[in-house]
Amino acid sequence: MAQKAEQEDRLLFGGMARWWGVDFFGPNYASSAERRDDKIYVWIDPFNVWRPTGTLERVSEWPIVRSIFFWFRILLVLAGSIRALAFFVASMAIIWFLVSLAESATEFVGGPLGALLAFFAAFPILPVLLPFFAAMKFTPIGRYHGAEHKAVAAYEKYGEVSLEGAKSVSRLHPRCGTNILIYIILAGLADPFIPWASYAILQFILISEAWFVFGKTKASIAVGNFMQRYLTTSEPRQKELEVAVESLNELLRAEGGERGAAKEPVLIPARY
Repeated sequence: MAQKAEQEDRLLFGGMARWWGVDFFGPNYASSAERRDDKIYVWIDPFNVWRPTGTLERVSEWPIVRSIFFWFRILLVLAGSIRALAFFVASMAIIWFLVSLAESATEFVGGPLGALLAFFAAFPILPVLLPFFAAMKFTPIGRYHGAEHKAVAAYEKYGEVSLEGAKSVSRLHPRCGTNILIYIILAGLADPFIPWASYAILQFILISEAWFVFGKTKASIAVGNFMQRYLTTSEPRQKELEVAVESLNELLRAEGGERGAAKEPVLIPARY
């Protein structure tokens, strides 16, 4: 019972992998770390996402309403981190460019290539996912994604974050955003068959409601784990794992009151 109570007292962290580093989000602070010139740079910024309380908290748990609060909080998370917001905006710009390119090309390209572009324009989720999965598996992003999961899992299991502890845990994590990806794909595949503009907003409600209803089922967890293992994470090397461990440790120091936010990053000599 004492061990269970100790685990419940541990903080809940989220994270996001980038090309050369990783971000973590805690209750009061966010850390952003990257590796440069054999040094690990860790920035600590204030981070406090609004949560509903009282009657509003109970209302926020109702079906449909909970989805509105879910996506609203995601927007707040993105707005609370300049790097996360920049990454989101850049991703949306790339998606828009790919879909617009496919739609425009169908007017000038015929034959099998034109048919393929028309197919991608009708199902824009597919040309978006292909480069996304390629980036996650064949660039440092996938390794940093795995490192992010391992650092958080080590803290949740041991109450501290060390390189040895992070090595010993799985890179698959039950709170990974990958686990909701299957619902995003299913909603995206319905785009051509629902010819009304409001579906662009409605599909976000459908995605999150499906996640709330089915997300904890064995089938959903199995699909999420499969996608994490083979599509969205890679086993990190010691270099990526070290960045994630140092980043989360600095965040833990901030959350524990040992340090606060600062404009200048903490510089940590890289061992690997």
